[in-house]
Amino acid sequence: MGVSDAPLIVGVHPTATDRSMPVVDLAKEAELRGLGSISFPEHTHAPVSSHALVAGWRIEERYQRTLDPYIACAYIAATTSLRVGTGISLVAQHDAIALAKAIATLDHLSQGRAVIGVGFGYNRQEIEDHGVPAKDRFEVVEETVALMRTLWTDEVAAFEGRHRRLPPSWSWPKPARPGGPPILLGGRATDRNFGRVVAWADGWIPAGIGVTPAAFAPSLVDLRTRWADAGRHGAPEICCFFVPGSRDDMAREIERAAELGVQRMEIRLEEWPRDLVLPVLDELADILRG
Repeated sequence: MGVSDAPLIVGVHPTATDRSMPVVDLAKEAELRGLGSISFPEHTHAPVSSHALVAGWRIEERYQRTLDPYIACAYIAATTSLRVGTGISLVAQHDAIALAKAIATLDHLSQGRAVIGVGFGYNRQEIEDHGVPAKDRFEVVEETVALMRTLWTDEVAAFEGRHRRLPPSWSWPKPARPGGPPILLGGRATDRNFGRVVAWADGWIPAGIGVTPAAFAPSLVDLRTRWADAGRHGAPEICCFFVPGSRDDMAREIERAAELGVQRMEIRLEEWPRDLVLPVLDELADILRG
């Protein structure tokens, strides 16, 4: 039922800031230990008057200092062989045409190593500072993805939506992979979100710090059933995050993710400095060797 037979890639998910371990150093250390990917969250700014749109979610202080994820990805793609990407990018807060060009360039130069996680955002003021009413962000994200895909795919691209528009246009380079890099929707396991994944995404990133493979396993069955019923080919790509713990705990999480057919699993390193990051990377390397 749409379960991928691709091997699990284990990687890292730092909240890279101007105070954390430098991202290129982190990526090189991760690669040396046999890890295979890195992804970054995105926040353009943190308004002082921020208001969370999702109940129970707080606006983290570290998001005041995040690096631009696409520039960070470009540096890492140029200096390592890691898969690079976002987890997640707030694409409604971008100019869709310019973002399509940036992602196409990243995938082209990295020879197809980009994976783009997208989401809707939960900071009302941050969203609205970009000229997007918070209530419209769901449609804006969907239209942004659609516009980018036509630029990535068509020789003469055009798009007409409620929020995004592109007159007939040429744009190269195309991404390394036909149709562009995989687009994974980050969000909670809701009926509406799974409908979105099946309709226009290539996979899912389960939202929440404590969302373990065991916790989202039943939802994964539901998503794969919907995927197959909709006639989508293959399997939805799944990327999940896990928190550092004891060696045994991390090993169990990785083993369970592999059993579920998860394609990518990344450890949350928050905005940690080098002296906290390297021991975790060493532990992961030991687990993977075992």
